[in-house]
Amino acid sequence: MAPIRPSTPPLRASTMKQRDSSARPPATPTSSSSFAGDNFNMISRSEHATVPPSPNALPPYTEALAMDPAPERKVAGHKNIRKSNARTGAGVQKAGGRTRPKAFRFMDLPGEIRNQIYMHTQEEPKQALLVHRPRIASLRPRTRADRVRTLPSDIAEQEYDKDISNACSDGRDSGKTNPTPRNFPRETNRPFWGLTQVCRQLRYEYRPIYMAKQEIGLDLTAILPYLEIFYPSAPIEIAKLAASERRKCDMPFVGNLTIAVSDVPTKLERRSEGTELLPLLEIWANSIKMEAGFGRYMKEDYHAEIDGEAKDLYRLFGRRVLRNRSCGAMNNLWRKILRSRSLASVRIHRNPSMILSASTSTLFVQTGAMATPQLAAFPIVLKPYIHLIFKKEAAEAWMTDFESMIPKQPVDWLAQRGFGHMEYFDVRVGVEQTCAK
Repeated sequence: MAPIRPSTPPLRASTMKQRDSSARPPATPTSSSSFAGDNFNMISRSEHATVPPSPNALPPYTEALAMDPAPERKVAGHKNIRKSNARTGAGVQKAGGRTRPKAFRFMDLPGEIRNQIYMHTQEEPKQALLVHRPRIASLRPRTRADRVRTLPSDIAEQEYDKDISNACSDGRDSGKTNPTPRNFPRETNRPFWGLTQVCRQLRYEYRPIYMAKQEIGLDLTAILPYLEIFYPSAPIEIAKLAASERRKCDMPFVGNLTIAVSDVPTKLERRSEGTELLPLLEIWANSIKMEAGFGRYMKEDYHAEIDGEAKDLYRLFGRRVLRNRSCGAMNNLWRKILRSRSLASVRIHRNPSMILSASTSTLFVQTGAMATPQLAAFPIVLKPYIHLIFKKEAAEAWMTDFESMIPKQPVDWLAQRGFGHMEYFDVRVGVEQTCAK
């Protein structure tokens, strides 16, 4: 006799005596059957309701689990909307004619296929310039009156949408005098942006690819707040960087920034300490793919070829703007300074404070019948300048003061590092000073 499978419960002695090997399975009980003498543990007048067998009892046959469905009551004036059960009495799924399609799970795809999809979205990029914390009134109103008034850009957008709706009317209305316009949504300038908003895993995978193509515009004074929000781990990553010659890989940051320079320096730019730019330069020089440049807010009759201020600021990225508006070759000496983290600060002074002249002149002030000579110092208007402040451990021998005398012999130090023949700014070089306790 074949051995009993381990999964089969053992038989009780009383059951073995009553059971005949030739006995047939019990008949399926009906709703009119008596359950007094049966031991099937069924619930009367129910559909497909069973109680699991005892571990010490024989497993019931499949035929014993099937029951006749309970009769349905017919109520006058009431439609029977009861649906047939999709399962048989034995709990087996019926073979239906229609199967519900399974939902597509993007995250179930292998990482290699997801990367191919990400790269496919960037084959023909169409990106709008996003403005971070715009400063001028046409982009971000300052006063309540500015917020409620209609801007010219709003009117132009409304007219554009109206023209599209009128041009794309339904063909069925072509015979009418005034066809009904159809509202067609404008094609977005930020396709696939929604992939960054699905979940954390998808955002972690796709955001670097998306941000490498998405151009971000921000004001010169908003650089530090922007970096703190969107690159919060940058200070930690910069601190972990090894020396440039021993470095195996750069920081994993990507981006495409356009820094707008206003025509008139703002209150923040008129401060004595100027505008700090070193965090942006360090991220740009030590990341795998970070693009950045300077520009102006949109205005009529703008000629970039003669904009000396924006062209001089490009020198901070190691490139010189040529006459055809293209950038020259990278200055390796300046790039080495940025990658070795030799600087303590880079400050832009667009509107430096006036100082009094060291020399004095004699003025004759009329007091009564005679003129009294007096000495007076005249204010000197300083030219805008860029201040490069080196760390003490990286300073050269001639860098002794906060504003040191820059040597021009035997070689021009500024010209070697790409700051020669500046059109708008002066360049000052010094070393950081320790505050006395």
